[in-house]
Amino acid sequence: MNHIMKALSNVKTQRTIGAVLPALVMIYPVLFREAIYMHLILCTLGIYIIVNTGFDVLFGYSGQISLGQAGFYAIGAYFSAILSKTGVPVLLAMLIGGIFAAAIGYILALPCSKLVHHFLAMVTIGFGEIVRLLAINGPTQLTGGANGIGGIPSVTLFDFKLNTNARYLYFVLALVLLSLLVKRRIIDSRVGRAMQAIKCNPDASEAFGMKLSHYKALAFTVAAFYAGIGGAVYAHMVRFISPETFSADQSSMFLVMLLVGGMGTLCGPLIGSALVIAITEFLQQFGTYQMLIYGALIIFVLFFMPNGIAGTVYNRFYFLFHKVPVRNATSKQGVE
Repeated sequence: MNHIMKALSNVKTQRTIGAVLPALVMIYPVLFREAIYMHLILCTLGIYIIVNTGFDVLFGYSGQISLGQAGFYAIGAYFSAILSKTGVPVLLAMLIGGIFAAAIGYILALPCSKLVHHFLAMVTIGFGEIVRLLAINGPTQLTGGANGIGGIPSVTLFDFKLNTNARYLYFVLALVLLSLLVKRRIIDSRVGRAMQAIKCNPDASEAFGMKLSHYKALAFTVAAFYAGIGGAVYAHMVRFISPETFSADQSSMFLVMLLVGGMGTLCGPLIGSALVIAITEFLQQFGTYQMLIYGALIIFVLFFMPNGIAGTVYNRFYFLFHKVPVRNATSKQGVE
């Protein structure tokens, strides 16, 4: 195991893996054109990775829990669907849906900046339910009520329609890579370091002049934007959305994916999303026992790996990822 982790800690190895995995995903639809269902699963996985990448900025790096991510997910999906059906270009409609979700996230974060732990979780649960009820009881001409919205236009790039899951997979993969890159830039920036400081010790951070409400609101905004974009991508993939898709169960699934994969890590959202989707698909054969086994697996992972899979591996092999240079004693004596 140590040899494997030592190889993975190598920068060249990480770059090779980062190049090979996207290449394999790109080749897969060409080699397996008939695997339509698998294309759908991979597209869904990519969408979940996008949402959880933003969620990790909120929960993993700034320490704010949210159980209402499905609400932002729904906002992006509904706004993008409605705008595209009225003639707005699909890509522009998706961007507007993400921006609107981010604006709602910022507005929600301002009064909630002083709330922590279960108090904040309760507020976000209420927000998610409000969005779902608005989708059900809103104007039928806009939201479609309980019947949802159908006939959502597909994405078109340079007159090339992404009207199949195999074609759409390339678009989702590009967005996943872009979302991971943007997240890394955010975390490595001054804003990202401030978020991490607030998570570790909010009192000390405030004593050093950091405005907690500002950085907490920024984290909410980033997470809401990612969720809105993910919802928009989902809407134009399935081309039909309904309120049932954006229930509290969806928010819980996002949280479970992040907890299992590992918070505050680059690979955590990827590992958690992939593992939970794989487990969900595998457990379908067990029928009524599906949720029982699913819950037991989650408890097992969280009990023995409280930092998630990526976090546990990182902590266990910390010395491999952070090699401390050793000064040469002989050269030191020679200088003296």
